Amino acid sequence: MSVIAFPKQASVFQPVAHYIRLGETSYRKVAELAAAGVIKSKRFVVDGSKIGFQKDIIQVLQGLGAEIVLDPRTIELSARRKCAGLAASAPWAPETRGLPLAPDVFRGRHPTDIYGAIARCAVKHGVSAVLSPSHYLADPGFEGWQAIDHDACLLLRRALDSEGGKSIAIDYLVAARLTDFMDESFQSKMMPNLSDLPYDNLWVRASMSKALGPVNAQRLVRTLSRWHNIGKPIVMDYMGGLSAESLAAMNVVSGIAHGFGEQTSFTTTKWAEPPEERDKDKPGGRATRIGVSSLGCTFTSAELDVLMSAHGAKSALLPNDRTVLANGVEDIRRDPRKFNVYDAQRRMDEINAIPTVNRPDHFADKRMREVVATANKAAKLNPKAEIAEAKNVDLAKLRARLVKFSTSSEKLRGTYENLAQERTEQGATVRAIGDLRRSTPLNQTGTER
Repeated sequence: MSVIAFPKQASVFQPVAHYIRLGETSYRKVAELAAAGVIKSKRFVVDGSKIGFQKDIIQVLQGLGAEIVLDPRTIELSARRKCAGLAASAPWAPETRGLPLAPDVFRGRHPTDIYGAIARCAVKHGVSAVLSPSHYLADPGFEGWQAIDHDACLLLRRALDSEGGKSIAIDYLVAARLTDFMDESFQSKMMPNLSDLPYDNLWVRASMSKALGPVNAQRLVRTLSRWHNIGKPIVMDYMGGLSAESLAAMNVVSGIAHGFGEQTSFTTTKWAEPPEERDKDKPGGRATRIGVSSLGCTFTSAELDVLMSAHGAKSALLPNDRTVLANGVEDIRRDPRKFNVYDAQRRMDEINAIPTVNRPDHFADKRMREVVATANKAAKLNPKAEIAEAKNVDLAKLRARLVKFSTSSEKLRGTYENLAQERTEQGATVRAIGDLRRSTPLNQTGTER
C-alpha cells in the first residue's frame, strides 16, 4: 500500500468543518436556531427519513447559502435492530416495516432502483452532496458489505448524473468498530479500494462500547492519523462534545458531524438482534441532555438542577457570559438546545483560533487542565438532598459519577499530553475540507432542481 504524506503546515489557521445534523426528532428546533443566527455553521446534514417534511427548512438553509448533505440512512435501514425505527420513513425503505434492506437491493439493476430513488430525492430537494449508501461493516449477518459499498458509490454517481444531479457531490461513509479501523488487515483491504471512487470527503463512524476514555482516545487518534493515507479529508461522524474537540485539536480530522440531543455517538451493541418492543406504560422519547463543556460531560435537565443546588456550582460549571445566560440557569431550562449550540460553537471557535500546528499542545495543556480543574471542583460539590428527591435523581450515584470523572479526567489529560507530543513531532496537519458546496434552491413548486 502506498503511503501518502500528510500536508505540512498547509495553513496557519486551518478551519475545522462543523457539520450540524438536523436529526430525526429535533430538526425543526435546530433549523429555527440556524434561521435565527444562533448556529453559525453553514454545513448541515438532513436525514432521508425526514426530508419529505423539511421542504421549508431546506429552503431556509439554502437562503443562508448553506451546504446540505443528504444521509440516506442505509446503515440503519439494513440493520435488524434499527430498520423499524425512524429511518423506516425514508422513501427507499422496505414496504414491510421491520424488514431490513437485503444485500441484493444494493446490487446494480435491482428492480427497486434504490440509487435512482436516492438520486431523484437529492435532485428534487437541491442538496449539495449525498453520503454514499453504506453499511455497518461488522454486521455479523453479512460479510460482503464492503464490496457492495464500493460499487454503491459508483452506482450512485451514475444515478445522480442520469437524474440531472451532475453537480451534486458524493461523500463516502465508512461505519465499523473502532477495533476494525485499527486492524491492519482491514486497513490494507479497505484503503486501496477507496482510491478509485468519485467522492470528496471520507466520513467515519466508529462504534465503541465504552466512552472515549484514555485507552480509546489513544486508539482513535493514532488510528485516524493512519487513515489519512487515503489522501482525503476525514469527517468524524456522530461525535460531539469533548471527544470531537480532541480529534479536531489533535489534527486527525478535518471536520466533525453531530446533532444536538441526538446523533452524538455511535454504538452498535445488539444491532443483530430484533428491535425492542416499547413499553407502552413508559413515556417515549429521549431525556433532554445538557452539555457542560467545562467538564466534558452531559447531564439530564433534572441532574443539572440538582447540581445547581450546590453552593458554587454555577460559577464552577457554567460559562460566565451574560450575553448567553442573561438569566442564568433559567435560560438553560427554557432552551437547552440553544445553550448546547452555543457551548459547542464556543469550543470549536477556540480551536480554530489557535494556529493549526499548536492545537495539540494547546488542547492537552490548556483545555484538559480546565477539564481536570472543573472535575475536581465538581467532585466536591454538595447538592441538596431534598432537590434530588424532588427531581427523582439518585444523589449517591450522581456524586459517585462526579468523583469517578475527577479521577479519569486526570488520566485522560495525561493521555492527551502524550498524544500531543506525538502529533507535534510528526509535524502534520490534515487536509482541509473544501469550500462550501452550495445547494441549488428549490423552485416554487419544490419539485425540480
